[in-house]
Amino acid sequence: MKPFFFLVLCVSLSSAYLNLEDPLNTWLYHTETFGPLLSARFPDSHSVNLEPESPGAWMWHLIHDRAESLVSEGNIAGFGYSASGEALYQEDEFQSRAGGRFEFQVEPLSWLSIRERLSVWTGSDRIPPEGFSPYHFGLEHGRHLYVDWGYATAVTGPLQVSLGRIPLRWGPGRFSQLLISGKAPSMDMLKIDLSLGDMVEFTGFTSTIDSDSSIWLSAHRLDIKPLENLRIGLSESILFSAGNIDLAYGNPFVPWYPVQWNEREDDNAFLAADCSWRPVRGLLMYGELLIDDIQYENNQGVPDKLGWTLGTDGFHQGTGLGGVLEYTAIQRYVYSQRKIVNYYLHDNRIIGCQLGPDADRVTAELSWCGMKGFTARLQGNSTRQGEADVYEGWPDTVYAGGPFPSGIVETTNRLSLDVGWYPENWLELHVSGYISHTDNAGHVENQSSSDQGGGLLVNIGRL
Repeated sequence: MKPFFFLVLCVSLSSAYLNLEDPLNTWLYHTETFGPLLSARFPDSHSVNLEPESPGAWMWHLIHDRAESLVSEGNIAGFGYSASGEALYQEDEFQSRAGGRFEFQVEPLSWLSIRERLSVWTGSDRIPPEGFSPYHFGLEHGRHLYVDWGYATAVTGPLQVSLGRIPLRWGPGRFSQLLISGKAPSMDMLKIDLSLGDMVEFTGFTSTIDSDSSIWLSAHRLDIKPLENLRIGLSESILFSAGNIDLAYGNPFVPWYPVQWNEREDDNAFLAADCSWRPVRGLLMYGELLIDDIQYENNQGVPDKLGWTLGTDGFHQGTGLGGVLEYTAIQRYVYSQRKIVNYYLHDNRIIGCQLGPDADRVTAELSWCGMKGFTARLQGNSTRQGEADVYEGWPDTVYAGGPFPSGIVETTNRLSLDVGWYPENWLELHVSGYISHTDNAGHVENQSSSDQGGGLLVNIGRL
């Protein structure tokens, strides 16, 4: 009997950085089902072991090529760009969008790097093409030149310190992240990352949300990997207003909840826990719990303010077929607060899950990369939205009980399909379409609406 050799190809993504809105992140998430677990502190990546002849191996090489450092060996600076155009039909109207992104990276010293990305775009509906970073709303129409991010990072041993405008996304959710989702614009911050071996990683930052109004956000998280197939994350954040940075909240190494409870007044504090577990190769289970407020001494019937996500992710290397099933629910009053200035918002967008309070959603997605250069994603979701929203605040008199979601519930069912073609690592084309139906539209009982549309997106460049 001839000896049989099983070859495994290792692709390193350790220095990779993908735009948070890049559809390739779907496949980066899938690597958790057969490779190392992500730290849940995006942007992040890792190394994966591949079967060289597997149908989806080309995808991981594409991610590596797309996201590798802009600074090539022997140089101290690099430049990248991309141009996007999108034509689509939605809500019985044709829309067109176009834009470009430009990124610079400089490494003047072996321990120091500087990155900056600018974007410029225009759209008939005042929206950029798909894949652009969330932007700050301009004071005047037509000014669509944005600083997506710009920051310097210094690394010494296990410690990494970053200063500037930095994009972030925390949590294992594929479609919803509850504490920091990355759906609001990048924040200006001082951030530290500390790796304590292979088992423990720590992140902490303090950022400004609105410098004109002196609104700040501090957050920190601890990722623990007690086993190769298990990761546990513990997070805390607090949004507060102060004339200057509050050094108590700027200290990332102390818990802020007792500081807020005993030393401060009416700051908006959150606790979160998340977990990723791979019981068998090819299958990952994950969850996240957000605690905005919990009534542990409740004698007046005041409701808790909680959100949670549960999901499972599966991928089969032999066929390049993946699937995700995820459920998210966010109770009423989450992200709100007594003081309007302390609503959990950045540029009028929720820093956490964009679903918002008083709502839940179930999402199922099938994805495929089994033919070189081609991808497909079929997604269906059902969303229930109650009458409350984040701007409802926290009334002086509020009682637990009542239906969830509240009031006349708007229910939307949506089915979408996206087919992608990557003939080169600098070129991609996407053809997409969707159908959607809403019952109790606008929270009006028995009023319904339907919508369908499609689009074509072309992206040229390496960003």
